Amino acid sequence: MSKCVSLIIVIVCSVLLTVLHAEPSLEVEVEALQAFKRSVTHDPLGALADWTVANHHCNWSGIACDPSSSRVISISLLDKQLKGEISPFLGNLSSLLVLDLTLNSFSGHIPPQLGLCSQLTQLILYYNSLSGPIPPEIGNLRNLQMLDLGDNSLNGSIPDSICNCTSLLALGIIYNNLTGTIPKDIGNLVNLQMLVAYRNNLKGPIPVSIGMLGALQSLDLSENRLSGVIPPEIGNLSSLEYLQLFNNSLTGEIPSQLGRCRSLLALELYTNKFIGAIPHELGNLVQLQTLRLYGNKLNSTIPPSLFQLKSLTHLGLSENELIGTVSDEVGSLTSLQVLTLHSNKLKGEIPSSITNLTNLTYLSMSYNSLTGRLPQNLGLLYNLKNLSLEVNHLEGSIPPSIANCTHLMYISLGFNRITGKIPSGLGQLPNLTRLSVGANRMSGEIPDDLFNCSNLRLLSIAENNFTGLIKPDIGKLYNLQEMVSRAEFHQKYQKPLSFRGSHCMTTLWKVPYLRDYLN
Repeated sequence: MSKCVSLIIVIVCSVLLTVLHAEPSLEVEVEALQAFKRSVTHDPLGALADWTVANHHCNWSGIACDPSSSRVISISLLDKQLKGEISPFLGNLSSLLVLDLTLNSFSGHIPPQLGLCSQLTQLILYYNSLSGPIPPEIGNLRNLQMLDLGDNSLNGSIPDSICNCTSLLALGIIYNNLTGTIPKDIGNLVNLQMLVAYRNNLKGPIPVSIGMLGALQSLDLSENRLSGVIPPEIGNLSSLEYLQLFNNSLTGEIPSQLGRCRSLLALELYTNKFIGAIPHELGNLVQLQTLRLYGNKLNSTIPPSLFQLKSLTHLGLSENELIGTVSDEVGSLTSLQVLTLHSNKLKGEIPSSITNLTNLTYLSMSYNSLTGRLPQNLGLLYNLKNLSLEVNHLEGSIPPSIANCTHLMYISLGFNRITGKIPSGLGQLPNLTRLSVGANRMSGEIPDDLFNCSNLRLLSIAENNFTGLIKPDIGKLYNLQEMVSRAEFHQKYQKPLSFRGSHCMTTLWKVPYLRDYLN
């Protein structure tokens, strides 16, 4: 009996000691929340209105507590239009798991004291007005799984200590003013699935250790100042789905090892300084939907292996130095919506199989040395909105079937050797805003139904052999802003005119004079 009484006394004392120990801790947490509220200078929606002593802190808006201890485990105040600074006293919330202040207007620095919240798993400060550096103390958060500091005005470098956060699944620092290099030990973040750092001023190379991020699914380092080569170790990233490195100063050849990243859906390497060949190994990326390599100095042929990529919707190889012909196999890419091959050194004919691409909305093959005729079945491209084939050596007439492309907005066929008339039926193109056929060898009169294209803003037919008069129906083109005459043609388009006809239409005038003519 006495043993039972003693046991009860021990248990009661233990509970009392626990309560006595816990109460001050809770007071500290309440004081930390009150300090956070005091640091908020503008609360137009009254998001913190119930943060008063009349309510238990666990019932305050945006607060979640552990039910057994009443300790604060989450502060979530998304899109509350709050202004002020983030209180450093939040560092006293030792059980905090989530701090999410997305879509507010907090300013000032990220308090280093947040590094004391050792249980933190999510730190989300996206879309605020925070400035200053990323505090190195963030590296103390070994349980952190999500860190999103994007869309602020942070500066300084990415602290090396961030590589200690080995539980990280997602790291977002987009739209800031961060400088310096990517930490060389970034490969320590072996659980990382998403790394997005675009729109900063990061420089230097992509670290070789990035090849250790075997769980990585999305890597976006675009729109920075990165230099050097893409490390071949990037081929180790078998889970990678999105690789976006565009708008940097990366050099060297595109590594063939990328062909091992067989989960890739998007490969965006445009506007860099890559040289050499397009790796034929890219043909292994059978799930690829977007491949954009334009704006580099690639100087190979288009590898036949690319035509194995049946899931491609966007293929952009323009503004390089590619040679050779466009293979007839391009017609097998039936999912293609955008095809840009302009500004290269391609030759040969436009393959007739291109009319198999019935999902195509944008086709640009201008500024090459293409020859032959336009495909007669061009009208099969009934989803086409943009057709740009100017500055080539194309011959023959414009196929009448073009009138079936009823979604067309832009037709640019200037600076070729095209003959024949402007086909009737263009009046069936209600969205047509630009028609440019200047500097060809076309003849005949302007078809009457062209004046039904009431959305037409630019009409360029100079440097041809057209005859006849402009008819009063041109007044239907009430959106017309520019009609290029011969003199204007030379001034506006300072391109070689070796393929233009010998005559121009002498009754072409500027739009202001056209109005006078009609009146």
